[in-house]
Amino acid sequence: MLRNTAKRFGSMTKLLHWLIFILISTQYYLVWSISEDSPLTALYIMLHKSIGMTILILGILFFIWHMINVKPMPPGTQPRWQYITSKAVHHTLFLLIILMPIIGYLLSCADGKPINFFGWFTIPCLISANDHLGGIMFSTHETLAFIILFVAGIHVLAALYHHFICKDYVLKRMLPFTSKE
Repeated sequence: MLRNTAKRFGSMTKLLHWLIFILISTQYYLVWSISEDSPLTALYIMLHKSIGMTILILGILFFIWHMINVKPMPPGTQPRWQYITSKAVHHTLFLLIILMPIIGYLLSCADGKPINFFGWFTIPCLISANDHLGGIMFSTHETLAFIILFVAGIHVLAALYHHFICKDYVLKRMLPFTSKE
């Protein structure tokens, strides 16, 4: 089933969720494995920027899909504070998934380096090179990277809590290839 229901997530939601997760994980790998003197540095940077733009597009599509789709109901035993916290975490992740690549794009442009999208075409800069702005964008991009790790960590821990402690269906309904309600 493509669309969500009141009891489960549809295949499109699962696909976007897990694809964005894989791409963001790849981003951290690329950044943490870049070495200044490696012959792969230019390739890793190009991939990092290209994947970032891909995440931006998928993040916008995921947000739109989320807004026009039914949201599965929380477990009946879930306290209100957990529901509110869950919504806050999800909305923060949506915001970060969209904001992070925009900041990365601005950083790249402020450094005077348009984005070479997977070697297929160049995404032009909408702003001029600016060292001061580049410094601000770099610090912001780096800070957002740690915030994403923290918020995503809360998201993962909550899913594991639901699965192992509450023993409910919250995690199962988002896993790929499951139709558990």
